[in-house]
Amino acid sequence: VKPDQRTYELLLGMHFTTRNFSEVKRVVADMKAGNVTLTPRALVVLIKTSLKTDNFDEAIFYFRHLKAAWLRNEGEATPSVAPRHIVSQLVDLSCKDHRLRDFVPLLEGVPITDEVVSTMLSECIRQKDTGLTHQVEQLARRQELTLSDMSYSLLIKGLSGEPARVLQLFNEVVARGTCLTADFATALLAFCSLTGNVSLANQLFEHMKPTQLPVLSSFIRFYAENEQYEKACDVYEHHSQCLKANDSNGLQSFFLDARLERSLMNAALRCNRHELAKKFLEVSPTNMAKHVAMIQSCAASNNLQGAKSVFQTLKDSGLELNSVVYNTVLHACVECHDIQAAEDWMTETKEAGFSDVVSYNTLIKAYLQTENFAKARGLMEEMRKEGLQPNRVTFNELINGMVTSNTRTHSHEIWATIKEMQTLGVNPNQVTCSILLKNLSSHSTQTDIAETMELINSMEDPMDEVLLSSVVEACVRIGKPDLLASKLKQFQGSDSVAVTGSHTFGSLIKAYGHARDIDGVWRCWKEMRSRHIRPTSITLGCMVEAVVSNGDTEGAYELIHQMQEDEHCNEVLNSVIYCSVLKGFTREKKLQRVWAVYEEMLQRRIDLSVVTYNTLIDACARCTRMDRVPEIIDDMKRQGVRANLITYSTMLKGHCQMGDIQRGFAILEEMQKDSAKPKPDEIMYNSLLDGCAQNNLVEEGLGLVQKMQKDGIQPSNYTLSLLVKLMSRARKLDQAFVLVEDLTRTFNFRPNVH
Repeated sequence: VKPDQRTYELLLGMHFTTRNFSEVKRVVADMKAGNVTLTPRALVVLIKTSLKTDNFDEAIFYFRHLKAAWLRNEGEATPSVAPRHIVSQLVDLSCKDHRLRDFVPLLEGVPITDEVVSTMLSECIRQKDTGLTHQVEQLARRQELTLSDMSYSLLIKGLSGEPARVLQLFNEVVARGTCLTADFATALLAFCSLTGNVSLANQLFEHMKPTQLPVLSSFIRFYAENEQYEKACDVYEHHSQCLKANDSNGLQSFFLDARLERSLMNAALRCNRHELAKKFLEVSPTNMAKHVAMIQSCAASNNLQGAKSVFQTLKDSGLELNSVVYNTVLHACVECHDIQAAEDWMTETKEAGFSDVVSYNTLIKAYLQTENFAKARGLMEEMRKEGLQPNRVTFNELINGMVTSNTRTHSHEIWATIKEMQTLGVNPNQVTCSILLKNLSSHSTQTDIAETMELINSMEDPMDEVLLSSVVEACVRIGKPDLLASKLKQFQGSDSVAVTGSHTFGSLIKAYGHARDIDGVWRCWKEMRSRHIRPTSITLGCMVEAVVSNGDTEGAYELIHQMQEDEHCNEVLNSVIYCSVLKGFTREKKLQRVWAVYEEMLQRRIDLSVVTYNTLIDACARCTRMDRVPEIIDDMKRQGVRANLITYSTMLKGHCQMGDIQRGFAILEEMQKDSAKPKPDEIMYNSLLDGCAQNNLVEEGLGLVQKMQKDGIQPSNYTLSLLVKLMSRARKLDQAFVLVEDLTRTFNFRPNVH
């Protein structure tokens, strides 16, 4: 007896039910061998099998056939032909594999539910793909699907970059006349916060007239955080009956979380609604921690009067005060950059008998912020007279003030302070060393570098990963490859520092890259990944840059693709990371690879910057393919990216390298005529002058130098070297000497050895 379609249907169903997927595949192979057509029921089983085995491509293959069968049945949606749960599971798998963009077109004409739409919109938001969001919305609209508030909420999130469209969606929901949900209100308020659209929030409030606690809380928080202080207080006071409930003692208490309460109280203090602010504090008049938190909140909002009002409320309650409260207000004065208020409060603190080391350190910090080192030193002397010993915080603030001062502090003054610190028995710690490392640069003396490293080695406290990161970053910054290599070798053989942060791994990767130790780069990366530490954009950027700078641009590009496939890491990819690969291929003069990376950036909707396009133009210049530049400029305009000085400079240099000097002059003239374009700088003039020298255009070159002076661009020694090259090639060396002498005298600088 020869098996027919029904026989195979039963066999497929049986093997699927017993989860014998290998047998399912064997039966399919037998059907193909016997030219037996797959029935809709068989296709459903095969789709289910593909879903169970997470084989998206296979599921799509069978779904195409199922859809064709469904269309042949004139759209009759039967459970055997187009079951909705199959569509739902296919959508889930496409989202899991980040293949939703491939799957959405296949849903055309296939009945979908609002739940499926919500799933797809959620994936669009995760991918930050506005275009795909539009596709999903249009698909739902063509099917005349009634969208739920959840779908509208997701649409608002997905289209938050299009304010006009969000407004249309809001008006559409309002026109339906249905009651808006809390989810919708939260989504729209999040959009209003992002865009600062207070007007739209007001419209939403007037339409909803909310009474639910979560919605009212969201509105109050929005108004308070967007500086609509009066409105926040009005909403709270007019709807306070919805925010109150009787507690077990029969007393009324407010159902507000701590963050909202701080925001609301700060709003009340900001708009002089002192009675309302007082009510919040009266609920727990003896809760000192709450009052301290409110003072800190006022300080963060630059509301010094509010901070003092909270202190006065606490003082009036009769509660015994302490140094913590006084120091919190003093810190508020410093945070609000009011030195006079800080000095007056310090006097009041002393009179109350609550001044301590923290009080002095806080005021010292205020003086150091204004670089008033004399007053800071005076306070340190006053501390000693009061029997208080300056501690590590005191000295670290002082040293940090010296290091970050706009007026140059000599290194001997910094080291004298370190010695004073040690004499008083206050040993430097990790913070001290980190501050000193911050002061090191390529201009630092060998003595400063050696003393800093010696201090780190002699430190009593164990090195932590923050200090480790500071050490390797300083070694990179000062440009001492031998020192960097020795430090990396030292840390590699030490187990004393447990590296757990992505930032520290990034610093180490960057350091190994500068040391040309590609094995060390990959060792750090693999160790970080083996510990399941998620890289940040900065860490991944350091890794890609390190691999590129060590000559393996293809390896860096492959790493980017690995990150794209990792659902936990693909969100950290950005334009800067891609640009590192673009620059690597550009230096290698691989224009096709440069273009492939750029097209991938467009496809994946990576935010493109002017740096991206400048790199593309540089690649064209290096590969003598300036004919592709107009296409790049058109793309820039479409993406809304404005050309900058580097853009024009790179184009000019590229044309000059190809011998098209006239095009270079045309770019210069175009920039000078258009006030909206950047003004040409010395680099552009030098590039054009170099082109003149290479093409023996003496008159044009001399005219360019005159134009350069007329435009107020001062020539440099590099300009002089180009002039000498221009004149010597024209066998006018005597005139070259005259020009050099004339220009150096006019602009008051000496020619160098070049």
